Amino acid sequence: MVIDYTGKSSLVKAYKHFCRDTDCVKLIIKTDTNFAEACEIFNKMFTRIEAGGGIVRNQKAEYLFIKRLGVWDLPKGKLYIKEPVQDGALREVREETGLTNLEITMQLPSTYHIYTDRKGREILKETYWFEMLCKVDQKLVPQLEEDITEVRWFSAGDLNIPLQNTYASLRQLLVSYLQV
Repeated sequence: MVIDYTGKSSLVKAYKHFCRDTDCVKLIIKTDTNFAEACEIFNKMFTRIEAGGGIVRNQKAEYLFIKRLGVWDLPKGKLYIKEPVQDGALREVREETGLTNLEITMQLPSTYHIYTDRKGREILKETYWFEMLCKVDQKLVPQLEEDITEVRWFSAGDLNIPLQNTYASLRQLLVSYLQV
């Protein structure tokens, strides 16, 4: 769905239509001189949450995934207030996977997704991603209280397994990162 931004009402109306239309998978908002205004209005429509996570690779060139609620995902989670993004990303990967010996090697593009929380609030979640290296073999321990039932390394040849059963924003990040 593509709309021309003409003001707050056009943006709100387009977003509501996008949410109702199950066939619509992308909302593109075109604007010329009012870009900052459109961004400000769009952001005010949501409660913002920041998260951090990692694309973790080991010394065998395998990639780490978690299975949460039946879907392959990357380890990530909400940042604490005033927590440095890198620290939060490392903490979340450690908590969700049991890995302790991790090193951030570079920052990756952020992803955004929108969801409705249990209180009915519209949430815009920005996740800061980092490439992480795990140099030492360690036992993988899923964080069961976060509904993580499996933590698993995938070789490059097996990446089709998690890519077929993951979220669109993660698939896009992974395909770009892995160049598959």
